[in-house]
Amino acid sequence: MVAEKKDEPCALCGLKIEGPPVVRTFDGAEQHFCCAGCARVYQVARENGMLDQVLARSQPQRPRLADLAAPGETAHFALGGMWCAGCAVAAQQLLRHTPGVKDVDVSFAAERGRIQYDPNLVDPATLLAKLDGLGYRARLLGDPDEQRVGRQQERLLLQLVTTAAFGMQVMLLYLVQLYHLYAAGQFDSPDVRTLHYLAWALSTPVLFVGGWSFLQGAWRALRARTATMDTLVALGTLAAYGYSVYVTVTGRGEAYFDSVAMITTFILFGRYLERIGGAQARKDIRHLLTLQPDRAHRLVGPAWVDVAADILAAGDTILIKPGERVPADAEILDGAGAVNEALLTGESAPVAKAPGDTLYAGTVVTDAALMARVTRPARETRLAQITQAVEQTLSTRPPIQRLADRASAYFAFGILGAAVLTALGWWLAGHDPARAVLAAVAVLVVACPCALGLATPLALTVTLGRTTQAGILVRNPVALETAAQVQRIVLDKTGTLTRGQMTVTAVEPAPGVTKDDLLCPAAAVEQFSEHPIARAIVAAGPEDCPPATEFQALRGLGASAQVAGRRVMVGSARLLGVADDAPLAAPLAAEAQAHADRGETVVWVGWGEPAAGFIALRDKPRPTAREALRQLEAQHIRPVLLSGDNPRTTQAIAAELGLADYEGQCSPQDKAARIQGWQAAGEQVAMAGDGVNDAPALAQADLSITTAGGTDVAGETSDVVLTRADLTLIPWFIGLSRRTRRIILENLGWAFAYNLVSVPLAALGVISPVIAAAAMAASSLLVVGNSLRLRG
Repeated sequence: MVAEKKDEPCALCGLKIEGPPVVRTFDGAEQHFCCAGCARVYQVARENGMLDQVLARSQPQRPRLADLAAPGETAHFALGGMWCAGCAVAAQQLLRHTPGVKDVDVSFAAERGRIQYDPNLVDPATLLAKLDGLGYRARLLGDPDEQRVGRQQERLLLQLVTTAAFGMQVMLLYLVQLYHLYAAGQFDSPDVRTLHYLAWALSTPVLFVGGWSFLQGAWRALRARTATMDTLVALGTLAAYGYSVYVTVTGRGEAYFDSVAMITTFILFGRYLERIGGAQARKDIRHLLTLQPDRAHRLVGPAWVDVAADILAAGDTILIKPGERVPADAEILDGAGAVNEALLTGESAPVAKAPGDTLYAGTVVTDAALMARVTRPARETRLAQITQAVEQTLSTRPPIQRLADRASAYFAFGILGAAVLTALGWWLAGHDPARAVLAAVAVLVVACPCALGLATPLALTVTLGRTTQAGILVRNPVALETAAQVQRIVLDKTGTLTRGQMTVTAVEPAPGVTKDDLLCPAAAVEQFSEHPIARAIVAAGPEDCPPATEFQALRGLGASAQVAGRRVMVGSARLLGVADDAPLAAPLAAEAQAHADRGETVVWVGWGEPAAGFIALRDKPRPTAREALRQLEAQHIRPVLLSGDNPRTTQAIAAELGLADYEGQCSPQDKAARIQGWQAAGEQVAMAGDGVNDAPALAQADLSITTAGGTDVAGETSDVVLTRADLTLIPWFIGLSRRTRRIILENLGWAFAYNLVSVPLAALGVISPVIAAAAMAASSLLVVGNSLRLRG
């Protein structure tokens, strides 16, 4: 209904109504519009719960991700000086007890941490200085002092050499003379006392130089009001050392300096091997961090000048010679050649590049010199974004690791109690104090909470290194746990199962409308959208289209804008009302159906009623789509295609790919509702989409995967991002996640079983302190070796 002219704004776009308004009634209230197009958009938006998206209002500038995560809210840091998983727990406790700190995560395996804090109460640099005072080396990520590769391993090797050198002398004293003298009952002879003093002198540097790491760790744990493996080892060795000193001074009894020397040596040797294993686990991650070159050839006047890569700015002209890495994201100005992007995307074949193409920082130019213009400086490149995301993922603990860390903390206190009870039991049973102390020391040393602490983070570190190399960016570590339990995966069609490179195959206008009259306003509207369909329509449209204003997007339905004084709608039959008023579109309906039956996408265009015509587009399935679906089904995961396209087109694509479960004409809200229904039935559901209009479904899914592989990685909000267009990465990632989960459960199972068996044996005196130290070191090494299997 068209009413008389009124001086009021349009209920949709807010523009002043120039002529008689178009009136529609909703819930008994009249709404006035400037044209039938605005009335139709308002009606469809209202029916689909999108009214808040399209009503006219001042649009504030969308905040960037960097603004949302403002400095002072979350800080990521590197943490050195940790000798075992207990050191990470102690650091967490120290930081968590600081007023203003909301949450802390520290990963021993990754040597990374994350702090959430109140910027009004806490300065991160000052906070980390507290850790420095306790022997840690904490640096905010990006701090130049954070580059310290290999130093801790070298220090540990030096301590091991020192410990072994003095420890061997102690053992020679015992093997050659003291054991024979003890066997003869000569505990207080002058020779024994002399040898005791000599053993005391040799074992002191073993404990206080070689064992400094666990003595320092025990002090940290005490300051943090917790107990760790360092606490247990320190108490055990100090008890044996103190008792032996007492025996040496008083001249009564057997000294256990041999136990002190061997316990310290075995533990230090085990930690050194752990450090090597951890370095192997972090090797892939560290390799990613070294892809950024330090130098670049920049054009300054008429000459090329070597400069530091980090001073490059957008607009600078640079030269990349054959065999060199690209120092910053850039656009090729001159030259053509192949570029190896394998270390960044996982794609092994070199990619041909020509003028106008994009070069990514860290990739290698293989066969020709290229001149390019910098588009993003070193700190903002795709490589920098991926590196930052990986660092943040490494510094966040998943739930299973939090559980293991809590268990190891309680476990340490339990072992302390068990050691006290063991000593009391042996003493009450009538044994001498020396025997009681020895049994308690064995209990303290044999227990291995460190294996519990290593079980999860080391496996996750290895897995993250492999996924990054393969071209998968894991933004949320919880995704590794969730992916292992996925039972159903929902896939979008355009840009996910298909290439997302649409081409216009037909333009079919209604009678009285020319092809240019149909295509031109459609292209004007779609120029504001990033959807593959929109890009194809813009590419097919003429260059002299009139400008469009008041653009509004209705996710899953289409878009509209004011073009040449009228509201033009471009989208589904549902948006244009074709399905509601079929006779108006009858001349075109049969033709549109024929295109849909061939697997083509039909986009309707109109500026009122009836529709002015439609545009048909074609998109081909990705080469890896069919194989990816086959692999998912082999993993007993049920793939489902949910598409916003019409049912006929969806059916055609599903049939081409061999998909049995599919549904067309699904809005983003419909997709989210379907996922919610499956979750209510007890299923773990993953969603893979291109990230353009799948936000509600991605947010609802237990595991969200973005397959677009866009250059702005920092802008992605999904759990997992595929940095190259290969759908077989999805089943590969799920398979790796399942294997990682299995390795973690094996590690935890071994750690619990080992302690369940070894602690009672030590308490009963079956295991001596020296054997206990060797067993404890072997337990941690088994966890390290099992985790490294994931690199194969």
